[in-house]
Amino acid sequence: MIARPSPARTTRIHIIERSTMYQGRVIRLIREQLEIGGQRLVRETIQHPGAVVIAPMIDRSHLVFVRQYRRAVRRWLIELPAGTLSPKEPRLACARRELREETGWTARRWHKLGQFYAAPGFVSELMTLFLAQDLINGPASPEADELVTPVILSLREALAKIRSGAICDAKTIIGVLLIRQEIG
Repeated sequence: MIARPSPARTTRIHIIERSTMYQGRVIRLIREQLEIGGQRLVRETIQHPGAVVIAPMIDRSHLVFVRQYRRAVRRWLIELPAGTLSPKEPRLACARRELREETGWTARRWHKLGQFYAAPGFVSELMTLFLAQDLINGPASPEADELVTPVILSLREALAKIRSGAICDAKTIIGVLLIRQEIG
C-alpha cells in the first residue's frame, strides 16, 4: 500500500492580509486573512516568545511548586515554576533564572524532558520542560509583579491534586505526568 499525503499537509496556505491588533510587553495579537484550500478565513493569534517549565525534584518523591495568583482566571493556582523567555535567551538559562527567582532553589543537574504547545489553536507559545535535580535551597527573589509562594508536594500529593482539580494548570499536569513516567 502506498501512503498518500493527507489533504491537510498538501493544502496551500496563502496570507492575504496581516496586521498587528495589539503589541504588549510580552505578546502580540495578530489578525490574518488567509486563503486555505480555496476558502478565505480570518484568524487571530497571539505571538508569544516561548517559555520554560521547571520540575524541581528535591528527592525521588518531592517536587517544588509555586502557589501563584493568575489574573486571567481570577484565582490562585498551584503550578510548576515557569517563565517567559527574554529575547535571544537560551531556554536553559531562562529555566535556571526562573527557578531561582520564583523558589530560591538552584539545581546542579538539568535534563530537558520535552516541549509542547500550551494552546496551539490561538497562541504560538512553545513550552520547554526541564527536570531540575540536586537542588540547593536559597532565598527566592520574585519580580515585583509576581505573587508566588514556593510549595513542596510529594509526587503522590500532586497526582491527587490533579485528580481532584486542585491542580488544573496544563503545563503543571503535563510536567507531573512526565515526571511520574521519568522516575518510574
